Amino acid sequence: MNNDYVTCQKEVIQQIKGSLQKGQGNASFVEMRRDYENDDETCLTSVAFIPENIGEAILEKIIKPLRNIEPDHFYYSHELLHLTIKNVRTVHKPPLFDESDVVKVNQLFAELIPTFRFLTFTFEDLILFPTSVSLIGYCNEALKDLVLALDSGLREIGVPDNKKYFSDTIFFGNITLCRFTHAPSISFQNKVKDLEKIYIGATHIKTVHLITCNSICSHKTRKIIGTYQLSSL
Repeated sequence: MNNDYVTCQKEVIQQIKGSLQKGQGNASFVEMRRDYENDDETCLTSVAFIPENIGEAILEKIIKPLRNIEPDHFYYSHELLHLTIKNVRTVHKPPLFDESDVVKVNQLFAELIPTFRFLTFTFEDLILFPTSVSLIGYCNEALKDLVLALDSGLREIGVPDNKKYFSDTIFFGNITLCRFTHAPSISFQNKVKDLEKIYIGATHIKTVHLITCNSICSHKTRKIIGTYQLSSL
């Protein structure tokens, strides 16, 4: 994938890596914990689930090598892997939203999302965040148009996205692969560095789900509120 917006996304990723190395930046991160599966904090967010071929490649080429070095972190199974499209409310206990918020967001997304064309993501490049490892999904300006429309709509209905981002205009896809249960070792960090420029593949995203869940999107906490189809035109 090669266009100006993707170039901007890649520049932002490099800026993020530089900021993280210096301990700078005010973006939101999930707190590190020992037990993610029984985490009872809840978020409201919109996601796309990952096709089987992409999920298998992620497991084989990234997650297995990392798990071999430090198996005691939390690693996502294929069923849990997801691409965040637009956050609404970050994980918290008690939740930072109520049932009326969920109803309003569902109505908004049902109206807006089908008016936008499906998204094509190219998955490449790892990034080491303070409490996790993520695979980046690059997409053209169709992603920016969708995210900005949803962001504006959320503000208008009184349920603004409370997450802090590195940029308010350059957005990219993010698949969390691993969440740390303790500070990662130098060996682990070096392996992430070795895999930093990995290419996994590309896929079309045509379906978006509004869900509530905990920080790892576990089955026992995941509730699908609404499912919306992006336009194929």
